Amino acid sequence: MEFLLLWADDLDDAMGALRHLAPRLLGLFIALGLFAATGLALLWAPQLALAALAVVLSASLFETVRRRRAPRRQDDGLTPTD
Repeated sequence: MEFLLLWADDLDDAMGALRHLAPRLLGLFIALGLFAATGLALLWAPQLALAALAVVLSASLFETVRRRRAPRRQDDGLTPTD
C-alpha cells in the first residue's frame, strides 16, 4: 500500500513539473520544427525560401530599429504621451 502512495506522489510531482515546463517544451518543439521546415524549404525551393527568409529578417530588422527609436522620440517630446 505504501508503494502505491509513493508512486502516486511521484506521479503527481511529475505532472506538476510537466505543467510548469510545458510552455518551454512547446516553444522548443516549435523552434525545432521551424528549423527543420526551413532546411527542407531550402532544399526543395531555394529561391523562394531565401526570398521568404530575407523578408522575415528585414521585417525583424525594421522592428528592432523602430523599437530603439521609440523611447528617443518620446524623450524629445515629438510624440504625445498619455
